[in-house]
Formats: sequence, structure tokens, C-alpha cells
Amino acid sequence: MKPYQTAKVEGEKLAKQYANLETVSQVDIFNGLESYYSVLGQDKNQKPVAVLIEKNNNNIYVYQLGKGTSQEKAEAVVREKGATEIDKITFGRYADKPVWEIKSGGDYYLVDFESGSLIEKEKL
Repeated sequence: MKPYQTAKVEGEKLAKQYANLETVSQVDIFNGLESYYSVLGQDKNQKPVAVLIEKNNNNIYVYQLGKGTSQEKAEAVVREKGATEIDKITFGRYADKPVWEIKSGGDYYLVDFESGSLIEKEKL
């Protein structure tokens, strides 16, 4: 539980400080090739944004959620590929690309944020 508490406090603080995030709706940890604090919320203009903070070096990436694949669309893509119940959706970066990671049972799906296509499916 402690890493998630740290992620929530650190991620939220850095996102507000460096990315003009005004309200936070979700804070998570994304573990791909690198680990990121993943913070979703709204900026000062009330636009939905995702802020990714690389844990190793604190690089910060900001994505306007309205300019890419929505969470709902990413969920529909993985349902077409066989996902049944959606356990968790996390925004992250994989191979220098923004992605939605969707967990369904023992499967993890990565959906490209920019194109909306499935990048890969992994079984645990």
C-alpha cells in the first residue's frame, strides 16, 4: 500500500506544480519498460489531461486526453480482442508512446493512445 500512497502524494504534487493540473481524478503507478506515476485530471482550462512522471528521473510528459483515444474507446478495442471484465485501466508510456494499459483477468492489453490500435496482449 505504501508505494501507492507515495505515488498519490508525489504524483499529485509534481503534476500540479509542473503541468498546471488543477484537479486530480486518478493517480496510479504504471510499470512498463520504465515506471511512471500516472496522474489523470483537469488543467486550469478544465481540459482533461494525463500527466506521466518517470520515477527514475522525474521526466514529465503531459497529454491532452481529448486529442487521442479515450478510455472508453480503448476498452472497446480490448473487448473486441476477447477481454471480458475490465479490472483496471491505467495511462502510461511504452516504447516512448502514450498507451492505455487495460487489465482483464490475467491479461494485460496495451492500446496506443494516438492511433487506438492494440499494441500487445500479455498473459500473467
